[in-house]
Amino acid sequence: MTGLKCAESPYRLELDGGSFVKARAIVIAIGARYRKLDVENYSRYEGHGIHYAATPMEAQLCGAVEEVAVVGGGNSAGQAAVFLSRTVHHVHIVVRGAGLAATMSDYLIQRIEGSAHITVHPYTEITALEGDAYLRKISWTNRETGESQTKAVSNVFVMIGAEPNTEWLNQCVSLDDKSFVVTGHVKDENVLTSPYVTTEPGIFAVGDVRSGSVKRVASGVGEGSVVVQAIHRFLNPGAA
Repeated sequence: MTGLKCAESPYRLELDGGSFVKARAIVIAIGARYRKLDVENYSRYEGHGIHYAATPMEAQLCGAVEEVAVVGGGNSAGQAAVFLSRTVHHVHIVVRGAGLAATMSDYLIQRIEGSAHITVHPYTEITALEGDAYLRKISWTNRETGESQTKAVSNVFVMIGAEPNTEWLNQCVSLDDKSFVVTGHVKDENVLTSPYVTTEPGIFAVGDVRSGSVKRVASGVGEGSVVVQAIHRFLNPGAA
């Protein structure tokens, strides 16, 4: 999609190449993009040392004697660090802020502080990536002191959030301060209250693009199945 026009009924979805389709009801389920680091050679090592998830599959790529880096100060970063610390030699948490207290749950902070296999590097950002076909070394710099350090790290887990694909909505629906679609706050006389209805009647949002959603595949699939009932009620109000 390249654009949405909601001033007319039915709505008009504009597509690549200048074509369009019209619809009385729309479900926005276009997900979000992982935020990336602004570092030279970054795209070169995506899938070859740079990861956006820390599951058993990624953990198998890391040797028991290896040091890894987790970038981010939120709960996803904390969970990844704790999980990886069970199998790798050491986990370095690289965070731009003063620490974790403002952005991470206390129970995770306690586990991180209690682990001899995790070190937090505040006021720090990754400034260089080096390697061949795969990532082999990274450098990070402390923004307060200017001190840089290079480590033999072959796996970096980037957990700095996501950016929703909402540019094409043309302000047809309300977005939150991070541009995710706001849902669940409008009652339409033709529709039972739904957590997936947007501020525009007949337009719904599910999955990662929805403000406040759980950013997981299973959750997105579940929301996609549940929203169908609300769509039917919107299209056939007398059948509710």
